[in-house]
Amino acid sequence: MNATGVETMTDTAVDIPAAVSAACQGDALAFDALVRAFADRLLRFLMAGGLRHSDAEDVVQETFIRAYHNLERYDSRYAFSTWLFTIAHRLRCNHHRRQRRYVTMGENQDLRTAPETEHHEIGALWAKARELLPERQYQALWLRFGEDLELDEVAEVLGVSSGNARVLVHRARSKLAERLDPDTMTEHREDAP
Repeated sequence: MNATGVETMTDTAVDIPAAVSAACQGDALAFDALVRAFADRLLRFLMAGGLRHSDAEDVVQETFIRAYHNLERYDSRYAFSTWLFTIAHRLRCNHHRRQRRYVTMGENQDLRTAPETEHHEIGALWAKARELLPERQYQALWLRFGEDLELDEVAEVLGVSSGNARVLVHRARSKLAERLDPDTMTEHREDAP
């Protein structure tokens, strides 16, 4: 526990509200605890959104730099994670816009990798979802189930209404249920008997 009473990652899980409050008061150690608490989740989110690992690391770093410099703008009525994911989402969109000017079609295939997971089957399922779903549906599905955000938080990150976030997640799940065999998690074949 540091001098402000915020438990650090080495002690136990970070008390996010206390760490945010302390960071807003200028406690650099509290902000460091927030970085350690969210860096891996943001990295997975950005990679699931199509960034290569090195680019995702850069965007995570930029996310925390912007968050640190704008802590006074954080609205405590919302979850800190929602605010961070919103910053990361916008930076990822900016990155894609910049890269679109320079990436050739052959290189673009590298951007469609699945998030790294310990379980190959889960990684394969996310890769298949990435392949089958439109970008917005995939993002909504990843935020909801990959990052375990509530629908209101998904809506906030994507900049849509809660109803729209609910529809995106529903359509993504429906499309996957329609297109994937539940036993093998492979795509149904239209020409299969």
